[in-house]
Amino acid sequence: MSFEELYASAPSRSPGQGAEGAALRVRHRVPESSSELHATLATFSTQAQALRQQVARGGVMPAAQVENWEQVTLALDGFLLRPVARVDSSDLLRAQSLLETELERDGFTYGDIPATLAEAVVLRVGRLAVRTAELRRLEQPPVAAEDLPPRFSWPLEPVSVTSLFGYRWHPVTGVHRRHLGIDLKATQGQLIFSADKGVVLRAGRNGDHGLQVEVQHEGRWVTRYSHLSRILVDAGEVLERGNAVGMAGETGLATGVHLHFELWLDGQPMDPLEALGDAEPPPEPAPPVARGPAVGYPAKHQGRLLSEERP
Repeated sequence: MSFEELYASAPSRSPGQGAEGAALRVRHRVPESSSELHATLATFSTQAQALRQQVARGGVMPAAQVENWEQVTLALDGFLLRPVARVDSSDLLRAQSLLETELERDGFTYGDIPATLAEAVVLRVGRLAVRTAELRRLEQPPVAAEDLPPRFSWPLEPVSVTSLFGYRWHPVTGVHRRHLGIDLKATQGQLIFSADKGVVLRAGRNGDHGLQVEVQHEGRWVTRYSHLSRILVDAGEVLERGNAVGMAGETGLATGVHLHFELWLDGQPMDPLEALGDAEPPPEPAPPVARGPAVGYPAKHQGRLLSEERP
């Protein structure tokens, strides 16, 4: 039985409109470069460099640098409140690159970084990446509605992207390899939901992925939900969008509780941020920059070691 036969109801997309029978996506936006953000990033980088020069390698991060991080993350929170149509993509790329670079330089200089500071910065990097993906969708040329990729819903809420799609240093093995999905912050036992209607292809243990659910969707799309603590569906089960498929955990090769979410089309991995939601979800309140003690292990960002111990 085909997917279309299984779901013999009305199509999930709106039918075409107009003489050609195709609804066109038309978007108009006027991006505005943020001079305030540019100034904040420049000041932050200059101060960070000066503070690193005052500390011997392996020394403790000074309180002034913690304050410096706090100021730049607060500025980014305000910047990300802008309507997406007014955001300049170059500002997003500049901010993301600077945060990643300065966090890595601090890790190299100070050795140990307060854990919640690193987490707060990584959360902002994730939000910048989500906004960049949203802008790419807006900037695509108008296309017929039936040619648009599906819009999947987020598999959990609130949403905090902690690791992106693409190459990274694996946080457990230390090997530089491709990350075939995104990681989303979760709590132990948190419910994980199907991103769209579909049929469960597989539900069980899958090597490093631990307990995993794989769902077939319309149009040859497949989603995968990994590191679950418990599976709530069986192979062959028919799902609607938002049905629970499992509970978050850390089974398999994982550094902690989170959801590893993958999106595949015709056997090829795709960046989930390109197809998740029509708009960015309400962000989870990000933790403030930490002022507590440093962690006792090399800090990592997106799976990359932040100290000289990089493989």
